[in-house]
Amino acid sequence: MTSSTASVALPEASVSRFPIGALLLLSLGVFVTVTAESLPAGLMPEMARDLGVDPLRIGLLVSVWAIVVIATSIPLTRATRRIDRRIVVAVSLAVFAIANVATAFAPTYEFAFATRAVAAVAHGVFWAIVIVYASSLLSGAQLGRGLALVTGGGTAATVLGLPVATALAQLTSWRVSFAVMGIGMLLLAAVVSRRLPRSVVDPVAAAQREPLRHDRSLPPLVAFGIAGLLIGLAQFLAFVYIRPYLAESAGIADGWASALLFVFGAAGMAGVAVAGALADRFPRTALTATLLVFVVAFAALALLPHATLVVVIALALWGAGTGAMFPLIQTALMRAASDRLRDLASASIVVLFNVGIAGGSWAGGQLAAAYGPTVNMAVSAVVVLVAAGVTALGAVLAGRRQRTQAFPPNPGT
Repeated sequence: MTSSTASVALPEASVSRFPIGALLLLSLGVFVTVTAESLPAGLMPEMARDLGVDPLRIGLLVSVWAIVVIATSIPLTRATRRIDRRIVVAVSLAVFAIANVATAFAPTYEFAFATRAVAAVAHGVFWAIVIVYASSLLSGAQLGRGLALVTGGGTAATVLGLPVATALAQLTSWRVSFAVMGIGMLLLAAVVSRRLPRSVVDPVAAAQREPLRHDRSLPPLVAFGIAGLLIGLAQFLAFVYIRPYLAESAGIADGWASALLFVFGAAGMAGVAVAGALADRFPRTALTATLLVFVVAFAALALLPHATLVVVIALALWGAGTGAMFPLIQTALMRAASDRLRDLASASIVVLFNVGIAGGSWAGGQLAAAYGPTVNMAVSAVVVLVAAGVTALGAVLAGRRQRTQAFPPNPGT
């Protein structure tokens, strides 16, 4: 039977040596885009004062970002899937850069709102493509390490990028931070377009394609997608309200809260560092085991909020799990997906995670207002436990698909 999936053109070098230079460029792209995504949250007072609006309206710049990513990621990824992924990454970075520079010169709030919407479109396409592109540069044995390096740029943005950009804004202006990020992205886009290798999907003739429902990678991808939505929901149920939890539930002073958030971020970097080895050595169990670490951390925060040492350890475990989870779920997706569905799977997990972010942020506010922020931690523990079960199911389904490919049925039976 003729295969229904398109083949991805892989450079020969990816099989024999680890393409660290290319992966570092992609990781830098993740770093600058995630930092720019978070800037309004870090610069809320300065932007509100300069643009003459209530700080809550600056918060809407973060909300609209998620909505635009949800609406545009999948259709734009499908529209660009025949284009060299290197070009898609470079163009999305360039559009992102121009939008950020435009935000820096925004004369009104409405203008800033529009430029953030444009940046969100570029961000959605970039995130949907960058993982697939990185995967095309790697052999199967390198996949976990490679994707951990690329996605580690997002964790570094939280730990380093946003604090540095915030400090720059306080020393100069919020507009300078946006302009510097935009110029940096534009330079990076030029380097990507000139230095990185091509990655093109060879189309399969329509007559040779099987119906999508026959693609055996679809069931595990659905499982991992549901897990991604649940993880985003649980993370933002808890993390958006971490400061009220530390102040009200744990009784920790504001001065110490910043130090604990630094512990969270530093642990996240450690999680990224070990995720690649875990993904390559334990491809079927690493993600589920990491989510169980989340469950332990959330449960400890819910049950023992007044035990300061427990809170510190739980935050460190939560941070480490957060750092490890992103590369682990992306690696699971790329290993499970057929070439035909790889782009769609990458775009879908971005969309589903953002749906979880939006739902978790809203639901967390309702829970915290009604019952206090400790309840958010308990609910997150339950949600992540369900997600762990779903990822275990996804791993089983992916294993069955791989065994079926290795031992295809006899066409005569």
